[in-house]
Order: sequence, then C-alpha cells, then structure tokens
Amino acid sequence: MPSTETTRLMNNLRMRLPGALDDAIRIEYFSVMNEFFQGSNLWRDDVTLSVTPGTLSYTIAPSLGSVVRLISLVNAGGFPVDASMEVPGTIKLYYDPTIAQTYTATVVLTVEDPITGEGYPDYPAWVLNKYGNEILDGVVGRMMTQLGKPYSNQQLGIYHLRRFQGAVSQAKVEAQHKNLYRGQAWRFPRTFTRTHRR
Repeated sequence: MPSTETTRLMNNLRMRLPGALDDAIRIEYFSVMNEFFQGSNLWRDDVTLSVTPGTLSYTIAPSLGSVVRLISLVNAGGFPVDASMEVPGTIKLYYDPTIAQTYTATVVLTVEDPITGEGYPDYPAWVLNKYGNEILDGVVGRMMTQLGKPYSNQQLGIYHLRRFQGAVSQAKVEAQHKNLYRGQAWRFPRTFTRTHRR
C-alpha cells in the first residue's frame, strides 16, 4: 500500500492532469525522482567495505537505491583514502591497503528498479515529505510538455519545469550544508583561529 504522502501526490497529479493514465504518471514520477536525486546529491548513504592487502577493486551495494557517485572514502581512522569510481558501484583504490580494515564510502544514490509493488519509486520517505511540492512541479511539467494530450500545455509545463530545476539546485545546496540553517559548505581549520590576548 502506498504511503500517505504518495497517495496525496498521486491525487494532486490526477487533479492537475485530467485524462492522464496512472501508468503514464508513474513513469514520469520515476524519471523526475531519478533526475532530482542525480542533480541534487541529496540522497546519501555511508557504506562500509572490508579491504584487504592485494585487492584494489571493491563492489558496494547499498540496501536501498542505486549508486550514482562517490563523495568520499575514509579509512578506519577517519582519514581520506584516494579512490575513484569509474563504474557506479565499483570503487577502485589508488594504493594497496597495508592492512585489512574497514573503509567507509559516502555515496550518492538514486531510485532503481525494482520499484514498490504498487509501481512507485522507492526512496526515503522524508524526501517526499520535504520536497513534495517541488516533485509535483517536476511531474506536472514533464506531463504538460507532452504533445497531443488532453493535459498538454507547453507554456505551463515550462513554468513547472523551471520551478523544479530551481528546487533541484536548492536541494543540492541544502545537501552540501547538511540542512544546517545559514551553514557554510566549509569551515576554517582550527590552525587559522587566533586568540586575542590583552
């Protein structure tokens, strides 16, 4: 059974898109969520991997979602480790680990198949709760820019898509600041702080 937020979103979409089939709405909903997560880096997860000397390539699989990109990789002591991810989900270390230990990879995720039994994309519930109106704009905009449909409206569709693109940018900034009000994406290291003495 779909969540309350998903049911509300679908009812709102049906109201704004008269004549639209639920299957068509679900297809666009999946595409909008994929674009939202890939563009914003909002959905992040820390995935642990056990590394051993002699092995440079490791495959990671989060419990939910599909890996898009690697944000960071740290060793057991919390120090950064040089690595790349040419293929999403496969981490390649630049240097051979000297001992067996656990690394933690922070990755960006997006929606993937299989979707839920009702045909909706599966992702953390808080995202729809926080960005429901913005996701609505994305689906409505994509549906309205389709040609020859009862709900087609190019001008209104472009308006909704612009609002959606603005929301993706805003979500990206909020993800960088970790939803901290007036937060900066970086801070001065402690070595730059000076104490004034009298």
